[in-house]
Amino acid sequence: MVKQIIRLIFILLSFFLIFACETGKKAEFELQVKVALDGKPASDAKVVMDGGELGMTDSSGYFSQRIKKQPGSEIHVSVLKKATGYNIEPWTDSFVLKLPKDGVVDTYKFRANLKAVKFFTIFVAENGYPIESASIRIDGKSGAKTDENGEFVYNYQSLPEKGLDLKISKNGFISWHRKVRAQPGQILEVPLTGKEEEKEAVAVAKPVEKAPVEVVSVEKTIPAKAPARKKTPPRAKAKPSKSKRIKSRVSVITRTYSYGIFKPVSGVIVKVNGKQIGKTNSKGALTFKYKGRIDREAKLTLSAPGHIPAKWETSIAAKGRQTIHRFFYPEKPKPIKVGIYGYINNSPEEDLSEVLNRIEEAISNNMFIYSSFSEVSKAALRDRMSRVNLDMETVSTKGWQKTRLMRTVDMIISGSVTKDDSGITIETTVNTADGNIILSQINKVRKKKNIKNTAKLVVKNIIDQFPFEGVIDAIEEDRYRLNLGKLDFKIRRGNEFSYMAATSNSSGKFTGFREAGTLKVKETEDANSWVKIVALNEGDEISIGDMIVRRRYLEEEKAAAKDSFTLLARGGLEPDAKPLWGVNVYINNTWVGTTRSNGKVVVPVRLYEEHDILLSRHGYKPFKETFSVDRDKEIKEFTLDISNALFKVDSVPSGAVVFIDGVEIGTTPIVDGIPVNFGFRKVKLSVGGEFRDWEKIMEFNQSEMDYLDDNKIIFLKDYMKIGKMAEQSGNIDAAIQAYKNTERQSPDFSRAHCRLAQLSMDEKRDYDLAIREFEKVLSLPENRQVIYKQFAVTYTNLGHAYYEKGNQLVQKDKRAAARNFAKAIEKLKVAKQNIRFFPNLEFDEAVHDTYYYNAISYHKLYLITKKGSLLPKADRAWKEYFDFFPKNLEGKSSFLRIRNSAEKHRRQIKDLI
Repeated sequence: MVKQIIRLIFILLSFFLIFACETGKKAEFELQVKVALDGKPASDAKVVMDGGELGMTDSSGYFSQRIKKQPGSEIHVSVLKKATGYNIEPWTDSFVLKLPKDGVVDTYKFRANLKAVKFFTIFVAENGYPIESASIRIDGKSGAKTDENGEFVYNYQSLPEKGLDLKISKNGFISWHRKVRAQPGQILEVPLTGKEEEKEAVAVAKPVEKAPVEVVSVEKTIPAKAPARKKTPPRAKAKPSKSKRIKSRVSVITRTYSYGIFKPVSGVIVKVNGKQIGKTNSKGALTFKYKGRIDREAKLTLSAPGHIPAKWETSIAAKGRQTIHRFFYPEKPKPIKVGIYGYINNSPEEDLSEVLNRIEEAISNNMFIYSSFSEVSKAALRDRMSRVNLDMETVSTKGWQKTRLMRTVDMIISGSVTKDDSGITIETTVNTADGNIILSQINKVRKKKNIKNTAKLVVKNIIDQFPFEGVIDAIEEDRYRLNLGKLDFKIRRGNEFSYMAATSNSSGKFTGFREAGTLKVKETEDANSWVKIVALNEGDEISIGDMIVRRRYLEEEKAAAKDSFTLLARGGLEPDAKPLWGVNVYINNTWVGTTRSNGKVVVPVRLYEEHDILLSRHGYKPFKETFSVDRDKEIKEFTLDISNALFKVDSVPSGAVVFIDGVEIGTTPIVDGIPVNFGFRKVKLSVGGEFRDWEKIMEFNQSEMDYLDDNKIIFLKDYMKIGKMAEQSGNIDAAIQAYKNTERQSPDFSRAHCRLAQLSMDEKRDYDLAIREFEKVLSLPENRQVIYKQFAVTYTNLGHAYYEKGNQLVQKDKRAAARNFAKAIEKLKVAKQNIRFFPNLEFDEAVHDTYYYNAISYHKLYLITKKGSLLPKADRAWKEYFDFFPKNLEGKSSFLRIRNSAEKHRRQIKDLI
């Protein structure tokens, strides 16, 4: 506190001195910053002053620039750095600009030693398919598990010289154990091999020549014991006879593919020469042993009802190990998941909130009438992007195909609205997961009532440009039927499709797709289209079940252009202008491209002719000009003026650090305001202590954004943090009180009250309070419908609480006890239906408790009521408990004691049946 007062006095004295000498005159000074990361110079680190970017460090980590500012002002300097495999904290400092001597340029030097945590990713898979909940032990420490994508991110400061001792294990798989050395950002792929129960198929030749092979299952046929043979002297090995039967190991892998995502196809029936061997498991795999003659091949048939193809055949031979990889696709194509990120106001002096809402609603109403698209809500899209740390720059320039966002959305629509004297200009941009922009267009609207028609046009153009994926589902002579039609996909005559052939390596492992030909639509129906071959690579042949992808006509037009120029877009005022990503480029009113992260895009053009160019990007004023290009590959630079909102903010309590898109801009109260570039910005305020950080994606679309006085940001106490600290210190009562204080509007409400209920049950034996709190959490629609998957296990805990309450009442009130046991069974039934959503870290324990408390509740309910109908249900519940007892718990004494007790209970039931 004393330091802050002294600093404030110093700043005030500086102001008085400066204004007494030379009011209003700016002083020139030189800012020098030396940046290091891990003790080495950090190049390409971004240097920011008072929230505005100045430039990047050079290869030696050095940055220098002369700047003019008002003497006496406090200047904040930040350094930001992104590096693959590093989570780097922003570095910040500040200084007060002194009044310089005449003719002297003062130099302010800073050394920024960036703090960072390194990380690499462990990816666990079987035949390329991710394995969830694989246990990871690193240098003897366990507890880590892979997520739904088969990934685990390991954070570290340094690694042992000899490498990390890494062990990966999973039930049903052979464990993997190695010493590994990894580089920051590396994806370390760990292949696991399944301990599949192998089935054996034996090929027995009939006496008739060229007869089909008969397959019998060894599991069903047990040969009689052969008589003992006399020992004969060893002899030289002879070449195997062609009539001799040999064994080979065959692995069948079945998958489906849709817009960058691979998934297994389970339940595919596998037959050899008409005899069923088995079905593919949940991972789309089946491994069996095939025994047959070297000179004979067997017919392998894969049947997948409801898929394309419904049946597929190939041949296998008796030779070593072989892998059969086949794609199956659903008969009806999977809908494209579309998220409307939002349209923003690009006219700060106008209130366009109604227009923005109308556009987004009209786009939604026109797009989602087609079953080819499914809607991802704006809230869900933004929440998921925030969780995976993706912003619109990354989405627009690099895509999200290799991130977890792939499971949420396939296409993102965003845009901006500008109002001027001539009307309203609506710009729409459509991004796909591979980082491509499939469409950007500008539409002029004079009246609000015309927005609906504009939305129809936008949706029509999106459908025309989207690279729909389809499958050949029928062949008639020289024409092929595609499972995409004009009703939901707007396929029309003349549309061209690329035939995509799956590729594999020598061992049969899938390696990707390649373009092998071109097909053109000749006839369309509501649900199908008929195509003919335009070109096909030599040696390739199209068959039922092959995938094709529609070509985009805009790409073809660009490819046909002979000449081009490189456009460099910069944003801001000189000399601080910087390369600008996401600038849509229109030549003669036609969209021709969008700038990437470096601010550049190659644009097709005709030389020596005059062209009208329009550059548009949210947060910047549209740029229009007439220009011409004199030579091929010429570079042309354009600068867009920035549009800012003045951001004013205060908080309770004050003194909170304010961040915009991860960059610190000051502390509350910020009364005079700080300019923030237009657009969607991630705003975070942090005051520390017992308070939660405040975080929100905000749209800056007005000349002034005022969060002062009645609009100031109110911090909520972080009761989860307070409760955890109390638990760690052993003060359970204080922890319970903290969790009770968590109010409904807090994001931690469900977590805190679940923990309150758990402590009430485990520590206080207050089952009434536990039931009340668990029920309160599950009364929320998002938890009751298991939208937030982590709360599925709450049904197990609630069932446990009802059981304990019933057990408490057995001697006092048998009717009340029976009601509680019945309630426990009701809640545990819901838990059993949602086991797949249980949290990874407590998965085995939660599964155990679900089946145990279900069985013991049935058991005691029968003993109280003596209803005969409950007896077989109790027996079945105990059988399920033993069938689903997690293997990982077999070595834990506490769970073995419960299991031994359960065996006694089951014997008791058996004796009564």
